[in-house]
Amino acid sequence: MSSRLRVFISSTMNDLGDARRAVAAKLRSLNLEPVNAEDMHPDGSSSWDIIRAEIDASHLFILLSGDSYGWIPAAGPGGSEKRSVTHMEALYANSKGLPMLPFFKKLRYGSPNNTDDAKARDAFRREVGDWEAGRFRQEFEWIDELERKVGDALLDLFHRSVLRDMAQRRVAGIPSSARSAAHTLGKITIPPGFVGEDPVLFAGAGVSVSAGLPTANVMIELFGGRLSLGIDGERILARHRFADVATALERRLGRAELERTVVEAFNMAQGVVPTAGHLAAVSCFRHIVTTNYDDLFERACQARGVRYTVRSSNGEIRGGGDQLTIFQVDGSVVSPSTLVITEEDAARARLDGAYWNGITEMIGDRPVIVVGHSLRDENARRVLVERGSGRGLYVSITQDPMDDILRERFNLAECVGTADDFLGSFESATRQVLGGSA
Repeated sequence: MSSRLRVFISSTMNDLGDARRAVAAKLRSLNLEPVNAEDMHPDGSSSWDIIRAEIDASHLFILLSGDSYGWIPAAGPGGSEKRSVTHMEALYANSKGLPMLPFFKKLRYGSPNNTDDAKARDAFRREVGDWEAGRFRQEFEWIDELERKVGDALLDLFHRSVLRDMAQRRVAGIPSSARSAAHTLGKITIPPGFVGEDPVLFAGAGVSVSAGLPTANVMIELFGGRLSLGIDGERILARHRFADVATALERRLGRAELERTVVEAFNMAQGVVPTAGHLAAVSCFRHIVTTNYDDLFERACQARGVRYTVRSSNGEIRGGGDQLTIFQVDGSVVSPSTLVITEEDAARARLDGAYWNGITEMIGDRPVIVVGHSLRDENARRVLVERGSGRGLYVSITQDPMDDILRERFNLAECVGTADDFLGSFESATRQVLGGSA
């Protein structure tokens, strides 16, 4: 089950459908989980109960108000009060103390304001504005403007760690039945030559994405915000490499501020816990190489009682266990001095001959399984260059012709599936092999 921060989107349907889709897309780009109720009209108690449960299980409430007040149920919840669904959702969220970000569409010049619908809409907007002194509120005219303002507001919350705080306040007391449905493991067939062969797991950001940790787009937007670039993460990444934007931030604000930005971005995570993939991985691999900044593999070891050791490229060692060795190629937010963020950092890491010799010796001729990694940076590719004659497997979410090029370049077999599905299936297959050989 994803533990990403959940954001409930409330708006009228007919006039703001495109706006809702744009906001949902923006949330997904920031690795937040959009929650809405397009298919749930509260014309009966059961459907309204579902909406309330979704609001209960959300961490943040985004309210979009457009030209219309919205649909008013003729019966059932809200019918006697003559309130729209959007109004009822906002009232309920406010009663539960859910943080709210209202965005009001600017009304067109000459729009009728004396109809019953317009009067109800304006009264609703005034009511929202009066709920709490100093409540964040912005107006928008165009969808791209709304998308930018939503992104700016959420990144501001990232900066101030408000997302983490609000999630931690609400995580207690939310019934498990009100959360999104638990993920059902999809069984994946593992190609021969890997299960039971003591393979090495090479894990990238795709393993941690469902935990709710910031993606490269989020980090780029945070860096861009600090640099006042004023453009979104995808556009920045299209023009500049992650490491180069990080270097620009380091030059302007200093190394300490660069490290603080990265650490705080990962620290915002709302009580982040290891995913099913992390837990499965530490149970069936003895060696993990990762470029992720997070410590979820360590926490998974603690949860599963696995004795582990973590090695970073600056010589730092944590843990001291003998069951699993984790090589963190790009360092960890647990120890900011180990972080590899800029190209200069990466170049220094490559000069650590003892560290890379350790990775080479560890891999040897063992099979290597790549999960959740794009293999774009030089240090990541070096991991595969260092491997011996063992088999290689590349796990991707979908069949992508660009992945074909990577597989051919590094002689990797193909496997399609999510990180959690693959690692869960690999753990099950490993248990069967070990059970059969016992």
